Amino acid sequence: MPALGCLRALTHPATSTGPLSGSRQPLLHQQAATQRPQRPLRPTAAAGLGGGGERHERPRDTLLNALGSSERAGSEYGEGFVQFRLSGERIHLDVDSLNEQLKVQGPDRLRHSMRPDEAFGLIFQFDNVVANTRELQRAAWKAVADAEGLPFPAMERPQLYDMRPERAAMDVLMWTRDMKRAQELAWLVATEYAKLLMDLGEPMEGVAEWLQLMSKNRVPSALVTTMDRHTTDALLERLGLRHYFTCTVTADDDMETIAQRFLSAAIKLGRPPDHCVVFAACPTAVTAAHNCTMKAVAVMGTHPAFSLKNADLTCASLQALTVYNIRRLFANRGSEHMDLRKKTTGAPPSKRRLRNATHDDL
Repeated sequence: MPALGCLRALTHPATSTGPLSGSRQPLLHQQAATQRPQRPLRPTAAAGLGGGGERHERPRDTLLNALGSSERAGSEYGEGFVQFRLSGERIHLDVDSLNEQLKVQGPDRLRHSMRPDEAFGLIFQFDNVVANTRELQRAAWKAVADAEGLPFPAMERPQLYDMRPERAAMDVLMWTRDMKRAQELAWLVATEYAKLLMDLGEPMEGVAEWLQLMSKNRVPSALVTTMDRHTTDALLERLGLRHYFTCTVTADDDMETIAQRFLSAAIKLGRPPDHCVVFAACPTAVTAAHNCTMKAVAVMGTHPAFSLKNADLTCASLQALTVYNIRRLFANRGSEHMDLRKKTTGAPPSKRRLRNATHDDL
């Protein structure tokens, strides 16, 4: 895989200016350094694992994003990353450039011709694909409602999980109209969700068997999640799935959109984006996969089948899939919509006709 330099997710590099040295340092800076209050440690999902909770502390927004967020798909115009070099040069890495740079060459082409399944890469979303997090989110909301004496609807409301928890507390559950109070409730729900997440015992039906089958066929797999890396590794170890994933894309990678997470997973897998398959459970992730020229397999459960109709394949669980289903996703390569095709201008070339035929005399 070519060297991609310092890969940053469509953000400007952080510039930090240190204090002046010697006597030139202003007195105001010295007073600010001595009077600066210490930031209190906040509870994280890693704290429930015992040992290392303070070391692997993550920001408040990371835990709230793990609970639910309204992230955009991204790569609507084929944009990807921005590559910063030491010389200050900035190069845009769009989806087409990544497909060209990650194209398989050399002896790998011969190996993939004999083992076509190895040419593909699988990208899994953690939420509602690998683990059933929807039930945990609902249990966290209900626990906070019972503790605070707030009403919780008995009827399921899907929009509760597709937006920021602060907005959900204000606009969906109608608990308060004060943003500060809504942020406090959202933090309580996120903390309760982190505790429930640590008690997660088993993955969704068919996930372990499907990952074992892909590992047997040497198809690399990646996991995409909004949680931090320490919590993700601990959860995968608890579920017994850590050795199946070649790489993970977590909140520590600092990606802005869902499409950037998928492109980062393709880079870590060493596969072109147009050779990757995304397993998702929400329509936004399906759109992000198609924006990255990837195939999308939708898993029903949190969303009905009619809202996942844009996916290339829809299944009730991963237990219903076979390796042949992955091959068929790429069966029409070159003749699909928006694929480049050859077009002749002017008069069409003449077709040679077979005028003299030979046959064996009986």
